[in-house]
Amino acid sequence: MNIQNRAILHNSPREYIISANSWHSRLALVACLVTIALSLYAITSGIVEYVLGGRSAFELFYWFTTNGNFLAVFSAAIIIPYAVEGIRKKYFSYPRWIAVIHYSGMICVTLIIVVAATLISWIDPENAYGGNNLYLHLICPLMVIISFFLVESGYRFSVKEALIACVPSFLYFIIYLIEVFIIGEEKGGWKDMYYIKKIPLFISLPGIILFTLGIAFLIRALYNRLTLYRKRKFTSKLWPKDINPVEINIELFGLGRYMGKNTDKEFIEIPMRLINGIADLYGFKAEDLTRPYIRGFLDSVRDKQISRQKIIQERTPGSRNMIQ
Repeated sequence: MNIQNRAILHNSPREYIISANSWHSRLALVACLVTIALSLYAITSGIVEYVLGGRSAFELFYWFTTNGNFLAVFSAAIIIPYAVEGIRKKYFSYPRWIAVIHYSGMICVTLIIVVAATLISWIDPENAYGGNNLYLHLICPLMVIISFFLVESGYRFSVKEALIACVPSFLYFIIYLIEVFIIGEEKGGWKDMYYIKKIPLFISLPGIILFTLGIAFLIRALYNRLTLYRKRKFTSKLWPKDINPVEINIELFGLGRYMGKNTDKEFIEIPMRLINGIADLYGFKAEDLTRPYIRGFLDSVRDKQISRQKIIQERTPGSRNMIQ
């Protein structure tokens, strides 16, 4: 029996792959929509509160809390098109740079929760969780944290990416220090909203940097470990550890055929998250595992084109005589 026929007969692993990816896409879509809805509600409510109180709505964006939640909204929003496409194509994936932005938003909201629970609640409990701040300081950040770990990117973040993800937080801190310490509230700068002046700058500045890096690398460690666990769990449900490598090639060929039925040749997508997981579990090279998938994909596309040509020929008057 050739590889194509064997792949068509052996369906169960591919069915699990397809159903799992479809489930991941739906989960990502729901998580992102809920994140956006809650955060936008909190930010919009804050703007209304400021305007009704006779203050400029722009002042709300002086706060790290607002900007952190807004970054989380942005990262969730740019994942949504990929989740919708994943539902349609039964394969959920999005670019690495989006995953880094999502990671950056996660760092921001984690800082919000920790600072609100410690510094702000200790100095001003009402400002920590009173009114709209209950959403901005607790409910929305918690939702972002939950969605971050639910929406599987399949990537493991590097040290470099962890440092890049800290950039938005560091930029805010730089602007805050300039507004508070260099310009000053008396000259039109910002009020010391986070009470940084209560601590000597030579202590607070290194403390902010180290604290942010600590949060970033803690998230990285947890997420990378969870990602590796998910990869191993996902692939272990497909095949036993002692499976013949030929069988894996057969399954990837069959998966390629399935994906080729729903996609044109010009838009081929390679499920690298799955392939990397198989490579990690069985000790293969990822590039070697892409070959049977691509062969199956192109084989399916070719069969689809042949079927279309036959249908056109059968519907064209005199085509049968021409064929004969």
